[in-house]
Amino acid sequence: MTTTTTAAPAPADPHVPGATRSAVLPRAFDSLTVDPHKRDLYRLDTYAREGLELFGSPSERAWLHANTFVVLKPDALAGRRGPRVLDILEEEGWKPFAARAFAFDPVLTREIWRYQFNAASRQRIAVVDHLLGSGPSALVLLRDTRRAGSGLPASVRLTAAKGAADPSSAHGRDLRTRFGRVNGLFNFVHTPDEPADLVRELRLFTYRTGTAWLRAALTQSPPAEGQPCPARSLVAELEQDVPSHDLAAEPSLDRLAGRTDRWGALAREHRSRDAVRHWLTALGETELPPGAARWDVLSVLTEWIDCNEPGVAPLLATVAAADWRNEE
Repeated sequence: MTTTTTAAPAPADPHVPGATRSAVLPRAFDSLTVDPHKRDLYRLDTYAREGLELFGSPSERAWLHANTFVVLKPDALAGRRGPRVLDILEEEGWKPFAARAFAFDPVLTREIWRYQFNAASRQRIAVVDHLLGSGPSALVLLRDTRRAGSGLPASVRLTAAKGAADPSSAHGRDLRTRFGRVNGLFNFVHTPDEPADLVRELRLFTYRTGTAWLRAALTQSPPAEGQPCPARSLVAELEQDVPSHDLAAEPSLDRLAGRTDRWGALAREHRSRDAVRHWLTALGETELPPGAARWDVLSVLTEWIDCNEPGVAPLLATVAAADWRNEE
């Protein structure tokens, strides 16, 4: 497999005579992102560099435009949204063809969202590790069967259709609304914004799923009509080990109020959003209860917290489909 990370002439590092700042070719990301700032950042990003080495040949680069992925997060499994997500994606032309289970940890979470987490609130940071660490996630590769009609890479078309994570920015036909999103953290899915993010994030996920699995998937096709779908069987298997939950704050408060532990006391004494500080203090000092009660606590917290720091923009903004169309 050929690689695309051979060093080329670049501006010298003033601290090391003759040195360059990146081993990645200056134009390596030109076909993968329309954001000049992202091109510069990803040339210095270890995961993006390693990801390029996984997609070195012309056919593998073409794969990055025809395919994308969706991550079904633990809240999707607890809320039993996995089958609905896959149904809707298939209806809209994204065909699942390979899937693998993995688990988030705090480092993976921060590295996946390295260029967005600067805008996350302290409340969100406090909650997100407990949420993503509450169970397995499923990485599902998708083939875009309608890409030709859109003229967009598969990842860009899915990003545009998915809609914002914040429900206040939602519209009735965005995919997250159709999935039944509950709030800014219970939004069930993650997808890469564009091919450059597909490269970088797949490299990060392969630390969990294995590189051999991804290489095999590069030549895989979606299952024929009537054939078993690996993503659906994986989701069904994972759901067997995750308690089903309504992910609703008010019923969760009622259930927690019957407990005799600290979470029960909070549910009885601090039942309003303005008391979220008490819940966050407990989150830092007390283990979450097991089973469905864990999701009760998370349902309350995700409903009450502020997800973003006011006035703080992410290091990299989401690229719009219009930017790709203008580029072409």
